Amino acid sequence: MKINTRRSAFLVISEIENKKNPNADTLMEKYHRTLKDPKDRKLFVEIVHGVLKFKNLLDYYINFVATKGVKDKRILNVLRIATYELMFLDRIPEYATVDEACSLVESINKHQKGFVNAVLRNIIRKKDEIEKALERVKETNLKDFLSIKLSYPKFLIEYLEQSYGLEKTIKILEFLNTKPLQSIKINTKKIDREDFLKKLELNGYKYTLAEENSEIVYILSGNIKDSDLYREGYFYFQDLASSLVVKWNKEDFESAGAILDLCAAPGGKTFNCAEITKGFIISCDVNKSKVDLLRNNLVRLGFDNVVPAQSDATILNEDFIDKFDIVIADLPCAGFGTIRKKPDIKWNKTLEDIESLHELQLRILDNAAKYVKDGGIIFYSTCTLGHKENEDTAKDFVKRHKEFSIVYQKTIFPDEYQCDGFFIAKLRKEGKEEA
Repeated sequence: MKINTRRSAFLVISEIENKKNPNADTLMEKYHRTLKDPKDRKLFVEIVHGVLKFKNLLDYYINFVATKGVKDKRILNVLRIATYELMFLDRIPEYATVDEACSLVESINKHQKGFVNAVLRNIIRKKDEIEKALERVKETNLKDFLSIKLSYPKFLIEYLEQSYGLEKTIKILEFLNTKPLQSIKINTKKIDREDFLKKLELNGYKYTLAEENSEIVYILSGNIKDSDLYREGYFYFQDLASSLVVKWNKEDFESAGAILDLCAAPGGKTFNCAEITKGFIISCDVNKSKVDLLRNNLVRLGFDNVVPAQSDATILNEDFIDKFDIVIADLPCAGFGTIRKKPDIKWNKTLEDIESLHELQLRILDNAAKYVKDGGIIFYSTCTLGHKENEDTAKDFVKRHKEFSIVYQKTIFPDEYQCDGFFIAKLRKEGKEEA
């Protein structure tokens, strides 16, 4: 591995940990662009995501041999990267991992080179001993063991256990530690499914189809965003779970005259609607740059029935009142369902965040309730897991708005559907509440 690949990974992990840049995707993209070799780029993503996914487990190994701990976070992050390689990347020789870690640490604090060398060589030598010690933790405290082995904060394990039970929680967390494939949605407004699949094959892409939605394609290798297929607007990026809001309620969206997507970025559900509705869509986001990106994608994809708009969903828009047959409310959430793609989420959310997000969701839904015509529908969704932001939000909403009822609600469990964790609630407005 080239040292600049390791250095880039080190800089990203350190900055995420210091919370200097909370947008991990943007930060990774910045460094990703500096690596010209596709193999270096792939390895960079592997290391960053791997360290963030398994931080607790890596720290257990490091602290087992460095019994006084590692006080300098910079040195700790070098050790995390090297320990991840030793544990998970068999194709890199152990001696190369140690040597390159020592080279990297020399540029940070040359006096720590001997310490880093000793820690890593002890991890290699004591691997079996460390694994046996971890098994003893399992015998004495299962939650502590899971927090280390699966590498999640203990509060998150206990939070999900309250909603789904421990056995189901373990299955969810194990799946969220797996590597996601590139997931794309065919733009059926421009090309039918069979023709698109033929183009994929002609361009050398291997793929598989999602069972729940055959217009969702998993790309098995290669960066398809760099292809002419992307530039020509034949597809857009979307996870299976997100696509099911429209897929499972196709008749509602086909017949709707006016649809509002309240928090649209990056735009997947707006594009789903644009493919099938006979009406029009107003697609909103609070962030101007995201609205601009949405507008550019609409041009690329060839949709002419969408009006992008900058709008804050937390502020009542008088122009929207009683105007829409359907409001899509895919709202801010903790994002626990997306940990496969954004492992830093594990470490930057708290129980207090979950509570405040629940309240924010209700505030936005209060506005959405005013935008829907009588007989209309709110599709409330999140990309998170746990009852507080999902079932409890839907339940509290209909308590506050007696004119609404829950038609159905469903959690899309990632381990069952092999996609992001997701929640959908269909809320129908039966009519104005009588005085």
